Amino acid sequence: MKVFHINDKLDVAGGVEVCIRDTITGLTVRGVEAQWIALRRRGEIVDMTSGDATWIWSGAISDMGRSPLAAAIDKETLFHVHSLSEPALMDRLFDLGPVLRHMHEPRVFCPGQGKFWAKTETICTLPYGLHCFAHAYTQRCCNRHPKRLWHQYSNTRYEVQTASGRYAKMIANSTYTKEEAVRAGIPEDRIVVLNNFTHMTPEPDWDAPQPPVIAFAGRLSRTKGLHILLDAFAQVLRKVPEARLEILGRGHDEKVFFRQADALSLGEAVQFHGWGDKAAVDALLSRAAMVAFPSIYPEAFGITGIEAMMRGKPVVAFDVGGVSDWLRHEETGLFAAKDAGLLAAALVRLLSDRDLRQKLGRQARARAVTAFAAEPHLSALVGLYRSVLGT
Repeated sequence: MKVFHINDKLDVAGGVEVCIRDTITGLTVRGVEAQWIALRRRGEIVDMTSGDATWIWSGAISDMGRSPLAAAIDKETLFHVHSLSEPALMDRLFDLGPVLRHMHEPRVFCPGQGKFWAKTETICTLPYGLHCFAHAYTQRCCNRHPKRLWHQYSNTRYEVQTASGRYAKMIANSTYTKEEAVRAGIPEDRIVVLNNFTHMTPEPDWDAPQPPVIAFAGRLSRTKGLHILLDAFAQVLRKVPEARLEILGRGHDEKVFFRQADALSLGEAVQFHGWGDKAAVDALLSRAAMVAFPSIYPEAFGITGIEAMMRGKPVVAFDVGGVSDWLRHEETGLFAAKDAGLLAAALVRLLSDRDLRQKLGRQARARAVTAFAAEPHLSALVGLYRSVLGT
């Protein structure tokens, strides 16, 4: 079996690429020949690069049938497509072999790729349609350049009306993603729900003292709700003065958050660590007492949540998108309403109650091991591949 994972980039820029990297590693261990291929369109030209740099090819889209990718195909080859929204490239892949589409985010059924109205910071509950053109300007939910807006809308229309009928299967990473895809018009029987996974980590030392550290790891964007978390943390400090908030990540709104932290006089109680690699994420989650996941846009899933759970950390989050697939209120963490005061109350509750933190942390770890470990995910994925190939 040979699987080509197709994406629009090779570098690890976010959760999608983390998923590709870890999936390829897991498949290789299981004897599956898996490779990461980046396709980038430049007008009528496509650039093709392989993850191991053995393929670097550029040519006309119409010539993809004579590319190294096409030459490597046999009867046990399939394409697993991730974040790629280019109808011309998809048509060529459909000509070359069976294609699975992985829906990591709403790009397949939302022109704005986020189901989020940035102006009012509210979740869009409408399936895509002509209203998207108006909302791009009134709600800033999509690129407002007319040519780009039309391009993104056309990509979504192609995915829903054409590509969804040609994919061998479509993988949704959460129940939310599946439901929104169906509401947009994608046939339900085309979709399989397969949650993200995280790697097994050693059993936490449950008796070790825990500093009152709240961890946040993610993109520094208002969609991630960090502005609400900072307001909430200012309230937390009034009741738990020794609390600390550690923030790992970079993003286009980071300077806004730096200024907000200064305006709130948070001082050394909040630390911005900048971008961090896998080791840095692991270190932060391991030393924290809990993890805050305050996204206000509908996260398709939220890998940071299950990474925290695997390390025995309860998570405090807003109930948006696919978060409820992994966070269970009062069992593996706490849901709070989208309000700084209510978020602060949930954080203070956990900081002040070690027994509750221990209980939720142990239950979070147990659920992560049984539901979100690599083995069940990869076994289901290989089974899906074999079903598509008929082997």
